[in-house]
Amino acid sequence: ELEAEPGAEPLPVLVPDRSDSAQLRCRAQGVPGVWLHWEHRGQPLRPDDARFQEHQWREGPWTSSLLTVANISQDRARLRDRYHQPNWDQYKKRQRYQYHNWAQEQNWEQEENQTLGTFTCIAQNSLGTARRRIQLRLAGTGR
Repeated sequence: ELEAEPGAEPLPVLVPDRSDSAQLRCRAQGVPGVWLHWEHRGQPLRPDDARFQEHQWREGPWTSSLLTVANISQDRARLRDRYHQPNWDQYKKRQRYQYHNWAQEQNWEQEENQTLGTFTCIAQNSLGTARRRIQLRLAGTGR
């Protein structure tokens, strides 16, 4: 049993504008006891990756995990460079509706984004697996 937070999944976690790190929390219980681990974009976090630090502990029947995600400011800077246009008024005369190259957006997710996006907390024991998705986003943006 993963502790559920109210609201839709994935649970959004917003990173304030001047913050360089965020903390994601996950808690689960089971019989037999559970082991927790994290994935980002469907891949397990590498233990040698300094951007992610996990602390796991037990409280009675509950196993808790706190994942600290660091260096968020690098992805924030990449987003600003990509989408900030110094001469924004030059776009006023364009047609109101334009199609975007969605494949290009997906490539940014895969190649440049190192800390934002969907994280999955996975609780496992010998009887099965449960997952909880948490989406790490920058406050004030649609990302």
